[in-house]
Amino acid sequence: MIAFVWCYKIGIFIHENIKKIKRKKHGRRAKSIFKCGLAYIANVLLNSKSQSNIDICQFLSCT
Repeated sequence: MIAFVWCYKIGIFIHENIKKIKRKKHGRRAKSIFKCGLAYIANVLLNSKSQSNIDICQFLSCT
């Protein structure tokens, strides 16, 4: 459950502040908010060379 919420919160942050997720002609998003967050977290964790402008661990903190 924690991993799901972590991906979802990152996805919402990316959608609202960095890049909007495109909508298809039928009105649904091209990519879900969860999938967007999951892809971002995977990219940060698997690519040590990529520097992220988002502190992904901050989303796990309550403060």
